[in-house]
Amino acid sequence: MATLLPSITLDERSGPQKGRSSQLPVVLEPEAVSPFLHDRGSVLYNPLTGESLPKDGEGFRALSRVAQGLEPEASPAVLDHLRAARFLIDDVVAEARRTHLLYVSLETCTSCNHRCPFCPVSVSPRERDVMSQELFESILDQVVAVGGNRTVVFLSNYNEPTIDPLFEERVRALFARDLPVSLLTNASNLSPDRAERLEAAGRFRYVGINLPTLEPERYERLHGTRDLARVLANIDGLAARSLSEESAIVVLGDQDEAHRRDVEEIRARFEPKGWQVKPFRIRSRPASGTFVPEPPAKKRLRGCEQMGSRPFEHLHVTATAKAVLCCQDYYEKLTVGDLKTQTVAEILGGETMARLRRWTYGVEEAPADFLCRRCEFALGE
Repeated sequence: MATLLPSITLDERSGPQKGRSSQLPVVLEPEAVSPFLHDRGSVLYNPLTGESLPKDGEGFRALSRVAQGLEPEASPAVLDHLRAARFLIDDVVAEARRTHLLYVSLETCTSCNHRCPFCPVSVSPRERDVMSQELFESILDQVVAVGGNRTVVFLSNYNEPTIDPLFEERVRALFARDLPVSLLTNASNLSPDRAERLEAAGRFRYVGINLPTLEPERYERLHGTRDLARVLANIDGLAARSLSEESAIVVLGDQDEAHRRDVEEIRARFEPKGWQVKPFRIRSRPASGTFVPEPPAKKRLRGCEQMGSRPFEHLHVTATAKAVLCCQDYYEKLTVGDLKTQTVAEILGGETMARLRRWTYGVEEAPADFLCRRCEFALGE
């Protein structure tokens, strides 16, 4: 989006933020192009409204002229749309406090019973903590109030959600609120009996099972356990059930010959039973301490494209009720709030989150050690 970055001026009434960045907060001249837009090839996407703007239309031409300091030369209707869809804004500080909540990662327990070597749990497991059901349901109600009941809730972060002692109670609470639920699991505790109980309560939007291989020794190296036989029995028991709208087996690997062989074998076994099989390359997590190498640091940040914009479209909550900027932040270095003392709306609209959004999108210069600089999903150069 470098061609559409607006000119910005410093607001000298707001001093530097101590301990964070020497860059002063900024405001935009009236009718400036939002710096939070994503260039998606044929369209510009605004994560604050979910609107897309085709590049072959009058709106994009007007936006390009505004970015160059020229009159837009567009009809009033086009300009009204650009303002309503927030492609044109007049205050970046206020804009950074807005949110467009689509996804919530709501971790309910800190524990995981597997030790995948690419995951920081394998090098620095956390102390066991379980969120109370009362707090869990309070957060759900706040999520519905902010994002509506189409907000997708993931019951995972760096944990195995099915080993939460209140797992089934959590799922029933989600289904009762008609929230779409995404379950990412290693399936070790997703037995056929449990699946039958869950089916009676409702239907998941998505169930994704992390299964890297069908070879027991290789599975033990990749997951740190000997659970493969139990996992396969559980998946076989799920195959005939209508537990979710979409059911997938995720096969992580290095995109080498061994990974390709694993994918083929898993497809041969499970695709005839109705499972999608999705191979993915193992990705790095910045400052996680695992063996996966990180990319070179980005000098200029221009946003986030990890399943949409993490700063604007996601909320990440740990089992201790801390809200963090992103799922990549295992060590909670970028905590944006505490849901034991704050509300979802206060956190998403607060200055801490707004500042991190400005850093992520290069509106202000982020510190050299800012997590996003070494993230594979960060936009920039």
